[in-house]
Amino acid sequence: MKILVMSDSHGRSDLVRKCITQHPDVQAVFFLGDLLGDIRGMDKLFPDKQFYFVRGNCDFGSDVPAELLVTLQGTGILLTHGHAHGVKYGLNGLIDYARKKGAKIALYGHTHVPYNKYHDGIYVLNPGSLAFPRDYSKPSYGLIEITSQGILTNTPDFYQFDRK
Repeated sequence: MKILVMSDSHGRSDLVRKCITQHPDVQAVFFLGDLLGDIRGMDKLFPDKQFYFVRGNCDFGSDVPAELLVTLQGTGILLTHGHAHGVKYGLNGLIDYARKKGAKIALYGHTHVPYNKYHDGIYVLNPGSLAFPRDYSKPSYGLIEITSQGILTNTPDFYQFDRK
């Protein structure tokens, strides 16, 4: 199963749509918050995909959950924006929480900086920001593939594109 992971689009629904369009083979799309309005309605444009999303710290008044635990292909995946786990100050809290929840993958946003690494059996990914990257790179997103051999990230780097 191929999964597209995005976060922090901050009003750029055109970039969300562009990411999904560039990857017609993904079966699931995860959006990790900030701004939920950018992902709303994409399920109508792309009815062949499963959509999962959580609210971020800028999604004021949303009734969307702050986190989700999803199981796909037998793999537990934690989706969170990250601010409630203090991800700007380290990942230990998030990793411990994911482990307690039984997740093998922990996905978060919030920092606008891509991150992609295994930590003691937990694969941790931050796709960066579609709109405002903070590491002076281009906007970015992540791709994950879950296979019978395990979790594949398809690249050690992040997929980047121009905002145009």
